[in-house]
Amino acid sequence: MQIRIGVVVLAVCALHSLNAQAQFFPGFGGFNVVGGIRIDTDGVMRNMTLEEQQQQLELVRRNAVAPSGPLTEPASMRCISLRKIQEAILESAKTQKPLSAEMLYLAGLTRIEYVFVYPDRQDIVLAGPAEPWTVGPYGTMVGVKSGRPIVYLEDLLTAFRYVSNARQGGVSISIEPTERGVVQLQQMISRIGPNPNPSQLVPMLADAFGLQKVILQGIPSESHMARVLLAADYRMKLYGMNLAEAPVRGLPSYLEMIRNRTNASTQVQSRWWMACDYEAISHTGNRLAWQIRGPGIKTLTEQEVYDANGTAKQTGNVDAAAKKWADLFTQKLDELSTKDTAFGDLRNVMDLCVVAALIEAQNLESLAACDLSGILGDEAMTETPKLDFPQSLSPQISLVQSVQGILVSASGGVMIESWQAATHTTEDNRVAQAHAKAAVWTSESWYQ
Repeated sequence: MQIRIGVVVLAVCALHSLNAQAQFFPGFGGFNVVGGIRIDTDGVMRNMTLEEQQQQLELVRRNAVAPSGPLTEPASMRCISLRKIQEAILESAKTQKPLSAEMLYLAGLTRIEYVFVYPDRQDIVLAGPAEPWTVGPYGTMVGVKSGRPIVYLEDLLTAFRYVSNARQGGVSISIEPTERGVVQLQQMISRIGPNPNPSQLVPMLADAFGLQKVILQGIPSESHMARVLLAADYRMKLYGMNLAEAPVRGLPSYLEMIRNRTNASTQVQSRWWMACDYEAISHTGNRLAWQIRGPGIKTLTEQEVYDANGTAKQTGNVDAAAKKWADLFTQKLDELSTKDTAFGDLRNVMDLCVVAALIEAQNLESLAACDLSGILGDEAMTETPKLDFPQSLSPQISLVQSVQGILVSASGGVMIESWQAATHTTEDNRVAQAHAKAAVWTSESWYQ
């Protein structure tokens, strides 16, 4: 039986910039490092070297501000006042004074579990577990104890400002090959002999495949949130395509799982994407307390077929091996979120998008008699740092031996359908206990 070399193509994403600033966020820094990769001056993305990663990490550590006061202790439920955050942001914009690190890191929140409405205080409060923060992998701020990424104010503002865009079609990103690249790659594969030299084959295939395209919807490309989505998609594909070893046990690459497969095809391929995974949102009968439940993220897969022109069409079918890997990746996502913070960042972003959609869809702003127009909706009066976004993506090639030649295109991405999650609710008055506990606000601070 003849052994041929199969081909795996993956777009390389870089997400690194050091010159991000925003008019109302002077001194806003440390948020431009996602996934340990960078954008060169010509707009092409590439992996950061180990030396570059270490230099970046040291830079973030030098500039990081440690928590102080009550924030040096963990909290099972820390509460954040949206009304007071809005006041602080608008005051910062007026005076041009930077926001505090504790506000940029939302008092150390590691996840949002509750949304509370207080008409008597004209406020909406977000609540969830919190920890003192430190600099984690790739410069991400993480909880000292859990290692989970901290929720960023910048991502909250993006989710809130573009909540209407999310309503119209969701927030999504995908890395896709060009039609021309697919055709050229398949033509190149058809000419490969029985015993190719990998060192010569790899650059030839990469050149034939060409640069990739990023398709982003629902949020601006210069936002930190866009980088989070792209980084998470990129990291998932690295692990699936055997281009990086997963930092958790029991997660082989998809290529390892199909190494001895005999029914491969270069025309029909599987794609993977991450999507929201929430249970019905619980709420009290008076709609003053809401609890967001569920793991947050799941991985899905579907087969797509490429025609002679290189156009991909979804089939609606699911390959058994691809689904097995997607299910395994979903099982490992919680553990991965502390080892590779791109996935923890993604879950935080999904939570924020759901919270923004919940406030809008359930009309909680009116229920609270609270005006959040400074941070919520299309007319929000806030700006966030504008970060560089890749103009092109260079391909990487991974080779695997199999009974037949296999082409696995790393298409897919991230889809956040926050409005669907926000409208899937159920009444449960047990949430009232947490609402009552958070109602005891003992200071004028924006958090407790």
